[in-house]
Amino acid sequence: MAARKTTTIESLDIALAKLRSRHSTLNERKAETQSALDQARADQQRFFFESDISDDGTIAKLENAVDAATLRLSSLSDACAALAGQIADTEQKIATEAEREERKAAAKEITATADAIQERLESLLRELRSLRESFVTIDHLTFEAGQFGHFLRKVAGEIEVALGVTPPQLRGLAGAIERGEAKIPRRSA
Repeated sequence: MAARKTTTIESLDIALAKLRSRHSTLNERKAETQSALDQARADQQRFFFESDISDDGTIAKLENAVDAATLRLSSLSDACAALAGQIADTEQKIATEAEREERKAAAKEITATADAIQERLESLLRELRSLRESFVTIDHLTFEAGQFGHFLRKVAGEIEVALGVTPPQLRGLAGAIERGEAKIPRRSA
């Protein structure tokens, strides 16, 4: 069995899930670090209010705890901000790729419709011409037969016009949609 090729959107979704997971983990660590910083500051304040302020070793230890927690919090905040930017960028890439795929599918559907219309109009035109030829052979027999033959010729002319306009116009629309120059048509409910 052949391995299924992963689409661009699927690859981006996987990358986005990883980024969001990492961002969530970093945010949890950031919250823990904020709590540790708050505790270190509270311990430092309590020491200054309640303990011997000439104990330089303890003061240095408390300052180091505050500084370490502050540095860690700053680093985690920077990492979270950078990941948030990567998440936003990946979400935009997913939206862009999804729209591109939607445009491609819409263009393909419109092109298929244009092909079907052209084929049916050509078939109808051949049938009308054949039927008209049948009436041409008997138009001298009755006035109505001649009139109906003229009517079929007029209808065939209108179909030729539609054949020359509608399929090419639909194909042009399909190309414009795929290139992003026209809106993707939405079916009305």
